[in-house]
Amino acid sequence: MVARRIKTLTEKDYFKSFIICFIIAFLSFLPFVIKGEGFFVLSNDFNDQQIPFTIGLHNALLDGGISGYSWDIDLGTSTMDGFSFYELGSPFFWISMLFPANAFPYLVAWLFMLKFAFAGVTSCIYLRRFVKDSKWAVLASVLYAFSGYSLVNMVFYHFHDAIVFFPLLLIGLERFKEKKDAKFFIFVIFLNCIVNYFFFVGEVVFLVIYYLCRFASKDIKALLLDVVHCVGCGLLGGGMAAFVFIPNIIFISGNPRVGGFHGLLNMLTTVLSEYMYILKTLLLPGEPISTTSAVYADHFASHGFYIPMFGLVLGIVYTIKKRDWLSRIIIYCAVASFIPLLSDLFYMYSAAQMRWWYMFALMVALASVRMLEEPEVKATRIATGIYVGIVVVYVAVIKLLNHYSVNDRVWIYDSKRFYLIAAVAIVGAVLTCLFATAEQVNYKKILTSVSAFSLCLLFGIMVVYRSSSWIGVQSYRQRFEAATQIELPNNQYRLNDAMNLISMAAHVAGFSNQSSTDTNSIRDFESLFGYYSEVVGMPKNEIPGLAELLAGKYYLSLDPAAGNVLAEYQTNLEPMYLMEREACPIGFAVDSYILYDELMELEVNDRAVALLDSVVLNQEDLSDEISGNIAHTTSADIALDKPVSEYVAEHTAGAVLDFNKDGNGMTCRTNYDKDTYVYFTVPFDDGWTAKVDGEETKIISTGGMMLIKVPAGEHQVVFDYYTAGLKEGIIVSIICWIAFVGVIIYSKRTKNGRI
Repeated sequence: MVARRIKTLTEKDYFKSFIICFIIAFLSFLPFVIKGEGFFVLSNDFNDQQIPFTIGLHNALLDGGISGYSWDIDLGTSTMDGFSFYELGSPFFWISMLFPANAFPYLVAWLFMLKFAFAGVTSCIYLRRFVKDSKWAVLASVLYAFSGYSLVNMVFYHFHDAIVFFPLLLIGLERFKEKKDAKFFIFVIFLNCIVNYFFFVGEVVFLVIYYLCRFASKDIKALLLDVVHCVGCGLLGGGMAAFVFIPNIIFISGNPRVGGFHGLLNMLTTVLSEYMYILKTLLLPGEPISTTSAVYADHFASHGFYIPMFGLVLGIVYTIKKRDWLSRIIIYCAVASFIPLLSDLFYMYSAAQMRWWYMFALMVALASVRMLEEPEVKATRIATGIYVGIVVVYVAVIKLLNHYSVNDRVWIYDSKRFYLIAAVAIVGAVLTCLFATAEQVNYKKILTSVSAFSLCLLFGIMVVYRSSSWIGVQSYRQRFEAATQIELPNNQYRLNDAMNLISMAAHVAGFSNQSSTDTNSIRDFESLFGYYSEVVGMPKNEIPGLAELLAGKYYLSLDPAAGNVLAEYQTNLEPMYLMEREACPIGFAVDSYILYDELMELEVNDRAVALLDSVVLNQEDLSDEISGNIAHTTSADIALDKPVSEYVAEHTAGAVLDFNKDGNGMTCRTNYDKDTYVYFTVPFDDGWTAKVDGEETKIISTGGMMLIKVPAGEHQVVFDYYTAGLKEGIIVSIICWIAFVGVIIYSKRTKNGRI
């Protein structure tokens, strides 16, 4: 019985897809896994965010659960807000939770292989609906799993979750239309929403386009009724995920990275370089975003599309020969790629960056195999000529733009690689034409060739990614191994290191500085210094007094003579040393304030010293109670020549006592001679509540940080953190899950004829 079931499984098309995609990924990753003795790294965001954030999320969940607080992200951020965009809802992340947090660099290559394999599975199950022989669905699934989008976005490990689960949405809609099966449709809506709320928004937009192109009826009444049913499924599925969705909607509504509509006329066109880059990434194999060969030296967006070997050849054939829903979607997506008004719509005009192209790639993969199943010899030859001709002309135009330095810029940064990928695209197109116009289309040869192309492209892009990293593999591993050994002597101070890997692998509060989802109040604090970046946090050591203000006491060094050595850590290379420097504690008493407008009168480099002297308040936050308890200092009163060390000594003497922090908040004890305001260099968030001896007290936001008043004498202070909007989200989710169970029961009774 078991043997028969195994044999039956191995004969399934989706199982074949899983095996083929896994083998391609396995052979591509294996050399790097062996070379790294199991330790796998890549480059840029993969090293700086994906590995550390997975470790950080693991630790944060163990500390405080999904409602808690992570001290490892920049100066501190909600676990829910900080990690939902990354991996909180990813099933692959939850597999990694079965292992120790710091084992992730040894697991990630294998999890990546699984992502490629399951992208093949889910896409195969969708694609087989539209081919006569399911073997073509297997081929198309390989095209999708290893499209240029997947390869370009290797550094964005969590993007591949969307690639894996998106086809399930299309299957859900197809089943709903075909069998009126709302259950599965609702569930996959929930699943995609919880996996990644950002990509889910784009997928919903695509689903609308897909519906209109494939199912829209001319019967307006029937259409409206159908739309109501689909929207109802969407609301119920989204509601089931509300415990993640609602807190994140609250969070991103205050995030300055959220873009906006820039006017109709402004969004109809873009600049020449962007047009040329879009065209390049549609035509040619993908390149690492950190080092591109033409148009831009680097471009940290998700422009990747190339269908292995086929390119756009068979997609062009399909749009020439067919006039159906699929050709309409392909044409719409192609046109939308060049019009910001349509392209950015996928993510509500918020940093779209072609992050919807995996959906476009799936449609072209389907069109390609349908043209192999029903070959059009003449059209294929014409399309091959068109595609090759466009590639040749494109290369010539870029060469001319570069020769004449059009727009006073360089257009070719690595000519050898640029010509190589153009040659690969041309060779792939010619091979495609030969296979598709043969007297007998040979499936096995095509599948083998596509698999070989996919393997080479994946391996090649990883080689270039690794060679372009700002830090070598061994140096990265050295810092990782040191970080896993760190224990801070006093947790009222932070690790003065901006590398995400170190603070998150060490599981300590630090200055980690690369995240697009750190709490919004950190940006409020950074704005005091005229600093803004969508992703990179403000360097804390470039402004006098800032690192000291933010409790950056400890740091790593390779030189034991650089200062006072607190600990020595053995690594794969030379030892690293934990050192200390002077810094204020996280919580300390203050006795004066400066108004925001007065602080901004000072030079940027003087503002941290001013904050060491006085807390900053907005005029509207200044109450009679505050002004009656602490002195007002103007910008002219600040002793800018006073040594930072004196401020540190004063604040150390006024530090809170018995300070402790964890994933649920922080606690301390105070014992001052009089009523005192205490300043905490912890980002303010609506999720915080503060209690003094069990009685809730008001938290005052001071330049993004927190200020509270404590009475004279000895008192216990407790700060609790619970993610804003989570309770409401849980309530909505429970209600929607109950309704979903009701839908299941109703459908079963209807099916059994009881109703």
